[in-house]
Amino acid sequence: MENNKENKFERILNAAIKVIGNKGFHNAKIKDIAVEADVADGTIYNYFQNKEDILVTIFKIKLEEYVNNAKKEIANIIDPKEKLKVLIKYHVKIMTDNPDLAKVLQIELRQPHVELRVKVRKNLRNYFRVIEEVIEEGKKNNIFSPELDVYLAREMFFGTLDEVISTWVFTGMSRDLTLYIDKIYDMFLKAFN
Repeated sequence: MENNKENKFERILNAAIKVIGNKGFHNAKIKDIAVEADVADGTIYNYFQNKEDILVTIFKIKLEEYVNNAKKEIANIIDPKEKLKVLIKYHVKIMTDNPDLAKVLQIELRQPHVELRVKVRKNLRNYFRVIEEVIEEGKKNNIFSPELDVYLAREMFFGTLDEVISTWVFTGMSRDLTLYIDKIYDMFLKAFN
């Protein structure tokens, strides 16, 4: 029974990502999500309070997965520069392999509704911490400049990747973003030294 409940939750969450990714948060309806998940409309309310709760949960769960997997990707790497490159590759791969999720994360992160935007953005803090730790490690080991401002470097790192992915999403996802990984990496190395 428990496994079936988890399965339904996952189906609803994945359906919500697909529906919200394609229709946008405001145009997506609970009924659309139910149809995509192949559940009754009322079943969704067994798992979520409302559509806003679904969106916040998408950010919470998917960003938590993202952070845990990003940590695993860099866990056995010693060189902070290499960790930086792996984080860039990982960010690009996750977004390009999951276009519906990329649309949700890139578009809905910019919610005009302030309260909702605050709820969604708070789930980014753990990812920011991973980036900061790599930068701090690079500073400590004299790989990055000791004068490097960790906060600004993190903002630059995340902001650059965020903008590259946003542009990719808003221009039809036709570009191969893997072609930019080395260029982005080189820019960060120059900026961080």
